[in-house]
Parts: sequence; C-alpha cells; structure tokens
Amino acid sequence: MSAPDTPLGVVLGHQAASSQSFQVGIADDRSVQVDDLVAVTIRDPGGDVTTFGIVTETYAQIEGTSLPSDTVHFSQGTLPGELVRTADVQVVRVDPERWIAPHPGSDVRAARGAERAKALYEDTMRRTLALGLGRDGQPIRLDLDFLDGTKGGHVSISGISGVATKTSTALALVRLLLEHPEMRRRVRVLIFNVKGEDLLHIDRDNATYAARDDRGALDDRWGALGLADPGGFPHVGFWAPPRKDATSLPDCESRLEDVRVFGWTPWRFVVEGLLRFCFTDAADMRSQLSFVEERVRGELLRRAVPVQGRPGAVGFMPAAVPGHPDSREARMPSELASPPIEDLDGLVDWLVELLSDDELVRSGAARAWIGNAAAGTLPAFTRRLESAAARLRGLVRADAVAIPRGDAAQNEPPVAVVHLTRLHEFAQRFVVGTLLAQTFAAKESGTRDPIEFVVLDELNKYAPREGHSPIKETLIDIAQRGRSLGVILVGAQQQASLVAPEVTQNAAIRISGRLDPAEAERSEYGWLSPAARARARLLMQGRVMVSQPSVPAPLTVEIPFPPWATTAGEVADDAKAAEAFAKFG
Repeated sequence: MSAPDTPLGVVLGHQAASSQSFQVGIADDRSVQVDDLVAVTIRDPGGDVTTFGIVTETYAQIEGTSLPSDTVHFSQGTLPGELVRTADVQVVRVDPERWIAPHPGSDVRAARGAERAKALYEDTMRRTLALGLGRDGQPIRLDLDFLDGTKGGHVSISGISGVATKTSTALALVRLLLEHPEMRRRVRVLIFNVKGEDLLHIDRDNATYAARDDRGALDDRWGALGLADPGGFPHVGFWAPPRKDATSLPDCESRLEDVRVFGWTPWRFVVEGLLRFCFTDAADMRSQLSFVEERVRGELLRRAVPVQGRPGAVGFMPAAVPGHPDSREARMPSELASPPIEDLDGLVDWLVELLSDDELVRSGAARAWIGNAAAGTLPAFTRRLESAAARLRGLVRADAVAIPRGDAAQNEPPVAVVHLTRLHEFAQRFVVGTLLAQTFAAKESGTRDPIEFVVLDELNKYAPREGHSPIKETLIDIAQRGRSLGVILVGAQQQASLVAPEVTQNAAIRISGRLDPAEAERSEYGWLSPAARARARLLMQGRVMVSQPSVPAPLTVEIPFPPWATTAGEVADDAKAAEAFAKFG
C-alpha cells in the first residue's frame, strides 16, 4: 500500500491544461475514482499557487494499439503496449486566487485534512451541517447560512421515485438538523405525508438497521455526521384526518397510538378565509368562479359572529358587523340570519339556499354576494361548493382541533407529521394550502425563530409550472419571502421541470438523485455539468448530487441507511406490540 503522501500522478501535457480543467496521468500503484478531491501546487514565477479540483471522469487505454484486435494481442503478450490511466479534473478553487493553468509534470496529490476543507470551501463557512459522506468516507457539509435563511434558503430535491432519494434525503436533513447543537432549539418541522403510511413510524427504531451485519460501521457513519445515538426521530407529533364513520378516530391503519385527529371549526374556516382553498383547480382561476368565491368569502367574513353556547360554530348576521371578527361578541341563535353553522355541510346548504333565492336576485341584494357574475356562473359555483363539502366531510366541524401553528405550537413536539394519504386529492390540496397559509401568516405576525421547515413531496401537484391557484401563490410567496420570515421549504418532486420556476429557482440547496435521461437534459438542471448529468442517470440507491452556493461544483453524497423506521414492516417488535395493545387491548 502506498504512503498517503505519495502523488496520485502528474498533470498531463499532451493537451493544454487550463485554469478551469486539466488531466492527470495516474501512477501505476495509485487508484483514482470519480468524485475524488485532488490538489496540485504550481511553482510559478509570480508565486506558488495551489489548485484544488474534483475528478469528473476517468479513462483507461492501451498506448501502442490502433486496431480492435491489438488489445487481444497485448493481453496475450504478443504485442508491445502500455496501459495508461488518466482522469479529468474540474478546478473548484485556487489559493491564492491567481487563476493560472497547472504546469504539466506537476505532482497531483489527494486533498486531505486542511486541503480537503479548502477544496470544499469549508474554511469559508461560518456554520455547517453534515448531510452525508463523500467518496473518502468523510462528511460533506452544507453551509447553514444558505439553509436557514441567513443568506439563502429552501431545498429542492429531484429524482426518480422509488430509489431512496427524495423522502430519505429530506428526512436525513431534518434528523441531522434536530441533532445540530445550534439548530436543534431553533427548528420546527412540518412534514406532509402524501404517500402510504411510512412516515407514521419515523419515531421508531428500524429493526432492519439493528439486524444488519454492518451495524457497527453504520453507527460510525452516522456518528461522523453528528448523530451520536442512531435511532428513531425524538419528539414527533402525528396528525391524521378523521374517519368518515367516526370523527374521533384517525383515518390510518398501521398506527393508531399517539395519532391525533385534526380539522378546522366553521368559525376558523370563515375567519381565515379557507373557502379559497376549495377552488384550487387551474380552471377555477381562469373562469368567473374565482371572482364569485372572493365576493362570497368577503361577505361571509363581514357578517360572521360567534354563537352563544355553540363553541366553534359560526352564525351570520343580516348585515355587515363592524370590527375584527375575533373581537365580535357572540350572538344568540335568534339574532342570526342563518342557523348556527356547525359543519361545512351546514354552511354549504345555507349558502346554496341563499344564493338560489329568486327574490334575493330580483331585489339586487345578491350583488353584494356575487357582483355582476354571469347567470351560469352561480350554478357552477354552488355545484363546486357541494362537491367540496362531500370531499372535505369531517374536516370542518365545530369540535375540530386544528394543528397548532406559530405561537400555539410552542408546547408541541418539534416535528409534526400530517398524514394525508387516504384523503381525496382535492382534500389533500385543501389541507396543504390551509396549513401553508397558516404557517406563513403566523410568521408574518410573529418572530423569525423558531425556523419553520416545511417538507412537501410531489411539489409539482401543488405548484405546477402552468396555471394559477391559491396554493401555488402561497408556495411562490414562501419561496420568494419565506427565508427572511423564517419559513424554509424542502420541496421534492420527480421532475423539477414540472414545478413553477419561481419555486425551484429560489432554492439555495439543490439535490438530485437518479434522473430520467430526458429529464436530466432540461434547463432546470443547469447546475449540473455535462459529466454530472451523465452521472445522475446512474446514481445508486442512497446517493445524491448536491449543489450549494458556497461550492462551485456539485458533490456526490452518500446518505447512510436510516436508523429510523421507513415502513411499518421495519418497526421493531416491541413497538409493534405496543401498537397492537393500543388497537385491540
């Protein structure tokens, strides 16, 4: 085995080296692979310069052969030749900053220790977070200033589904943030679970992890990343929508223990203007439906009052009531122009009856509710309301408990997992839009700390490239202004090209797992060099490419096998027993 300080090879001169890239001739007794970090010191008349680079490709050829059959003869020893191994190197930094080409013949060495830190610009980072491991088994660190909103914010994760990229990387990022000495007290996380029930078990140890033959090595890897005691997430709150047949029970199968049922009261539905999230289709925004929705939403807010003896219910007065809704006095049911509204069905029934009143239309009083909307728009609006009531049934009711946001979440676990899988896609959009709006509004009226990290998969469904919707506008607002307020979006999608560019372009940290070949050629992946794009098509499970503003080249990072349960089948037996006891007694 060669000594650590033995050169890897020399700078080649058969082609001109440049200040941006050069080739290395690899020594016979040394091994060089893609993603290795190297350094070369240039003896220049103007002063010595050290160039740092990353290996982007390696080659092997037999010099002295010209025909395909020559290789066979060389391998049999009947034809002279020489095996030559070379590597392409992309320059990432020079120290001092004098951009000159490495001199051919100069020794190239592996960048280790302080030189590795310089190659990765870690000496310029005030605060760091280890995300994963490099090819050398050492941590690759993110600049926290570009993650927590100090200089930049937001994370965009792309990759083919099913190869442990998007969700695994997002969860690893969150888990390591919660373990970071500085950030653990500054972080609050909202995770939307939109596929399966896997995220309902992240607080439990992974039985597969514990049984692996390389358990000790895995512990060491997570220890190097700052996770001293690998295991499930500590302090997680789980929320699920109610079952349609029993609103007090969560709508999930693999876990009932410690899962709380969420919803919104009719009073909060009206006061917070949540009606807008019942009209989230692009078609709604192109038609007059959005205009009518805005008029109705405003009129409901102006007339809304609490109802005496009916907590969570809302009533509507015959005319507008002055003052902020939260300061209005509760009224007796006999004073109302509506019955006490205790669920969304009741609100929709009352609205449909009101807006279908011919006398209201003839008298002109309907103008306050629908303006000058076309005659055919009102029936379309009421049909949409009735459809929304059916799909959101159980989510809006007088006894509902909302997921705490802002100051109300001070005594909550730092991580909240919101289970949406069993909801209709329409209801999923309603919940996501509502919680995003509530989170953003709480930050606008509160303080920047604790920083809210929002983890949302299938981002293209909520912020598509084409069309408009209230959810998309909220996500764009978060992407553009969220970091200054303390809201950081960790968005994941299979194809970044299908997401609104206003969202992805504002992400300071960009991560890619394995990409579809056609997707890899899209302009959204301009941060990947041609060689990196080719690599992205071949990435193995658990490996991702990471780009951050502090480092001018994407880096390949390995995320170790997770110590928290990633599926119900990975939950340790003792946790399964506790769940069975909670379910069956």
